[in-house]
Amino acid sequence: AEIADVREGFARMAADHPGLPLYAAICAEVAQDDETSSLLLAARPGQRRPVLWLAALHDLVLRRPDLPAARWFASVVGRDALPSGDPWPEVRRTVLDHREELTHLIATRSTQTNEVNRCVYLAAALGAVCADVPDRPVVLVELGTSAGLLLGVDRYRIELTSEGDDGATVLGDPDSPVVCVGRDRTGGTARVGPLPRIVGRLGLDLDPVDLADPDAVRWLEACLWPDVPGRVERFTAAVAVAAATPPPVQRGDMVDDLAEAITSTVATAVGPASPDVHVVAFSSWALTYVAKERRPEIAAVLAETAHGGMPVSWLTAEPLGCMPGLELPPAMVGRTSGTVIGARTWRGGHEREPAVLGTCHEHGQWVDLT
Repeated sequence: AEIADVREGFARMAADHPGLPLYAAICAEVAQDDETSSLLLAARPGQRRPVLWLAALHDLVLRRPDLPAARWFASVVGRDALPSGDPWPEVRRTVLDHREELTHLIATRSTQTNEVNRCVYLAAALGAVCADVPDRPVVLVELGTSAGLLLGVDRYRIELTSEGDDGATVLGDPDSPVVCVGRDRTGGTARVGPLPRIVGRLGLDLDPVDLADPDAVRWLEACLWPDVPGRVERFTAAVAVAAATPPPVQRGDMVDDLAEAITSTVATAVGPASPDVHVVAFSSWALTYVAKERRPEIAAVLAETAHGGMPVSWLTAEPLGCMPGLELPPAMVGRTSGTVIGARTWRGGHEREPAVLGTCHEHGQWVDLT
């Protein structure tokens, strides 16, 4: 029964991502193959997902470019050198020949993506949630931060194009070597606002990634999907930018350690907690890995943080139904997939009505504010 569930997960992955020629083809085959799919049974609780299996294989070929499967990965051979044909025979042989090594990776690792292009919807969400307090400097706290690359949202060039516009709206640092690109599908008069001034930042993660550790950085790269043009190149550029000014990342639980993290970050940025600073906590495809019954505890911590009058906001870009207390609009009810940008805000010590700010592509290819 467990293998059947795993195989069904690979089948869904293949069906949901037809635009990924390599990964969709691999997942379609693994969905019919007990020998290769069973490796995922070794994953830790909450990690039994096809993306972890794929990351383990990607890590293997990044380390061993001589293996048969490596020639099918653009991250190894370059996009222009990719062969044509069926990758599965060589992929299957590589997986079975290195079964023990891959099983160990799956058993001991977790999916840790730092898809930098997610800054497209993070920037849009920040502009929206800060619109009512535009003059307040922001202390940014990321939950499930991995290496903290998204904390540098204001240090990247973020280009948003709109239907009918000749040029792009540029946010962040226009001269940055890191370029994030997305389509602004927002209709009507709503538009993506400017980024706030960020005076403090901190990332929380149970297993943070040290950018000075090449093995850890390679695992982050392995969690990226090599089928998507520009992802690996953008990641490499962001790592270089972050290495110059490393984002503060702290080992900790995003629920249990959140209160202390906010207090220390605010104190470092502007001194003792003051209503003159705006605390913004955010997560992108990280809350989904937290047990559902624990998620409301984050809101309780943030409500206590806001008790003295400091503006506090909680932003999430997560799967449908993931953010507690957020009621989906009728148009979204019944959907089975998608990324929802949600916001819970506290002003003057009181929580406002939770709001759906919009939807987005999970990797920032587009954003649509309501």
